[in-house]
Amino acid sequence: MTDKTLGKPGWLLVLAVVLLLAGSAAAAQFSAQMVVQDGEKLALGKIFVQDGKMRQEFNDEEGQTITIVRPDLKKVWVILPREHGYMELPLKTKLPGQFIQIPPDALAKRLVGKETVNGYEAEKYEVTAPGGREPERQTIWMAVKLGVAIKLVSREKNFSMEYRSITEGPQHESLFDLPPGYKKL
Repeated sequence: MTDKTLGKPGWLLVLAVVLLLAGSAAAAQFSAQMVVQDGEKLALGKIFVQDGKMRQEFNDEEGQTITIVRPDLKKVWVILPREHGYMELPLKTKLPGQFIQIPPDALAKRLVGKETVNGYEAEKYEVTAPGGREPERQTIWMAVKLGVAIKLVSREKNFSMEYRSITEGPQHESLFDLPPGYKKL
């Protein structure tokens, strides 16, 4: 395994997965390290969750990218600190790809057991999700205590995403707001 950053196609896949996640995180309050493996490319990030709001941060070769999901406003903000600006997208039923969730449009979902993942009792699901030309099989682990998915593996796409070093507790509200002085791009 080589440590490489994800390029634009990788981030588009991550963004697509993030738009898949929203409703399940409503009661959870935590921060965690995100580990995304896309083929041989490894990316590390951070996620913050509180009251259904989510924020993820990644650094790549072009700088930092922050994605904030605000279900209360039905918006997703993609913040580009290097440009001192942001893009605004409508929040649909699917979250951006940086967030793990069982897709609401899953073709099939089957509980296959329970396992401990990063210290949390998790229900392990086999999920068939729509994907390109062929449906995609995913394995997703839902942390019972948190009420959210904390790990996703797609063997077909050689892709995985996982939340590690989870720290439970309230997050600062400013994490879920646009930075002052940033312009809409």
